[in-house]
Amino acid sequence: MIKVDYNNLNLLEKRLLDGTRESIQHNPKISITDLSKCFDVSTSKISKFVKKLGFDSFKEYKSFIVGKESESRTSQVSDELQRINDYINHFDEQLAYDFWIKIKDCNKLVIYGLGPSYICADYFAYRLRTFSDVFSLATNDLTVVKNADNSDTKLLVLSTTGLFKPLKDDLNDLNYKEIIFLFEEFRHFPDLQRNTLFYLTKSTGDNSLKPYEKSRTLFFIFLEEIIQKFKISNNNKHSD
Repeated sequence: MIKVDYNNLNLLEKRLLDGTRESIQHNPKISITDLSKCFDVSTSKISKFVKKLGFDSFKEYKSFIVGKESESRTSQVSDELQRINDYINHFDEQLAYDFWIKIKDCNKLVIYGLGPSYICADYFAYRLRTFSDVFSLATNDLTVVKNADNSDTKLLVLSTTGLFKPLKDDLNDLNYKEIIFLFEEFRHFPDLQRNTLFYLTKSTGDNSLKPYEKSRTLFFIFLEEIIQKFKISNNNKHSD
C-alpha cells in the first residue's frame, strides 16, 4: 500500500517528488544514476525516498509515474474472495496507523464519495460519530463540499479508481486544513500530489469493469480497521 503525504516531506524530498516526476515523464527510460546526477544526490538517497513513499524499488516508482501497472501483480485477475484474502494477508498496519492519525487529528471531517463510494463514506461517517469525537459528514454533493470549505476542517475523498469523475477542477482552490485522498487502485495523479494520497493496493484492478461496477469491499475493511483504532484508544483512556 502506498502513501504520498506531500506535507510531511522535507524540502529535499519535495524537490525529488516534483523533479523526478517531471524527468521520468519526459524520459521514461531514465536511470536512477542519471537522476542522481540531475539532482546532485546519491542513488541510495533516491532509493530511500521511493521506499519512504511505499514503493519496493525505483523501477516500481518509475512504472507508477509513467502509468504502467505494477509488475508485482499477477497476470491472472483473481476472484473477489482471493483478492480480499490477498489484501488481508498483506495488510499494511503502518499505513492504517498513519491514516488514523490524519483522521484523529481534526475537529471536523467532510467525506466525499460518488456512486458506491458514497455508501462507504456514509458508513465511515456513521462509525466515526459513534466511536470518536470527530464531527463527520458524508456527502456526494460537490456544493456541500465547497460550502463546508474551512481551515479547521479536513476533506476526505474516497475513490476506487480516481477515474469516475475528474477531481482536480472540482477541488481546486479549496481552503480545507488538508485534503486526503483514499484510492483503492494504483494510479498516478500528478495534479493531486500536493495533497495527501493513500493507496490500498498496488494493482490497477480489473480494467474490464467501469468504476461504478467495482467492489468497495477493501474500503470497508480498511475503514473498519480505522474505527477499531479509535475503539482501542477510547478503551485505553477509560482504563487510565
